[in-house]
Amino acid sequence: MNYGTVKLWKNLEGWGFIEAEDGEDYFFNISSVRKGQSIREHAKVKFDTEETSKGPQAVNVSLT
Repeated sequence: MNYGTVKLWKNLEGWGFIEAEDGEDYFFNISSVRKGQSIREHAKVKFDTEETSKGPQAVNVSLT
């Protein structure tokens, strides 16, 4: 499990980036966010990572 802060969130498009505690940025999509949770910039989150063809992405994102 990783922890970080939502660095950028494009609500209309449904995607954003999380800055992890180690300084790495991870892309995530609204489909990776736990149902019923509202994401906003600067929110503290926890997440897992998954390697994709476009690089590492955040999955199983939830508010802390």
